[in-house]
Amino acid sequence: MIRHAISTAGLLVLALTACGPSEEQRQAAAEAAARAREARLAPTLAVYREAKARQDWALALASAEVLLADGPGSAAAAEASEGLEALREAAAAQREAQRLRALWAYTSTPVEGRPTPQKAASIRNQRPEDDAASFAVPPTVQLVLRNDPRWGQSVYLVIEEGLFDCGRPCAFRIGFDGAAPRRFAGEASSTGTRPALFIKDDAGFIRALEGAARVSIQAADGRGPVLEFETGGYDPVRYRTGG
Repeated sequence: MIRHAISTAGLLVLALTACGPSEEQRQAAAEAAARAREARLAPTLAVYREAKARQDWALALASAEVLLADGPGSAAAAEASEGLEALREAAAAQREAQRLRALWAYTSTPVEGRPTPQKAASIRNQRPEDDAASFAVPPTVQLVLRNDPRWGQSVYLVIEEGLFDCGRPCAFRIGFDGAAPRRFAGEASSTGTRPALFIKDDAGFIRALEGAARVSIQAADGRGPVLEFETGGYDPVRYRTGG
């Protein structure tokens, strides 16, 4: 009876072993699963490759991160991981360049009786933190480059909020990228809805602006606030063409 029970148990073990998948079957199943995963990742991998080809680094990075999260160990994830840190740096630089470009506004306005429109580019200063101990309002000032068929080219500041004075006589200390400030003669004008302060050497200012990431402007006598502008996104072509 005991021998019969042992024999029956052995037969059951042999039967179960015979019913389990073979090594070849397990390998084939693993390969099929890997192929299915690569197929699932293929659309995202295509987006990643296309974004890199057109240098859309932000989209390429987002696609790479999806591939790494959804397909660890896959061929797609291995491709996405190559040069990942360089891609992160490129995406951050591209986002910063886009932010700087967005600080500028460009306009083209028809002028009655003239064949060419008025073209302008403008940017507002960085707003400093309000001083809780002071009732002074940090100034909001718009720097405007304008080329008008009636009056030619001008560079001026429009005081939108708070106080900013160019002194008497009107003149400015203007620094480009932290270099020693240069003196620019100015002129105050009360025409229009807001006071405007003109920088007389408009051509010299624009030449210096084209290569500058930051511009600081203060009254030449050193009094009053320093206006800081993030100008690195300035596009001279858009200024000339009006947009």
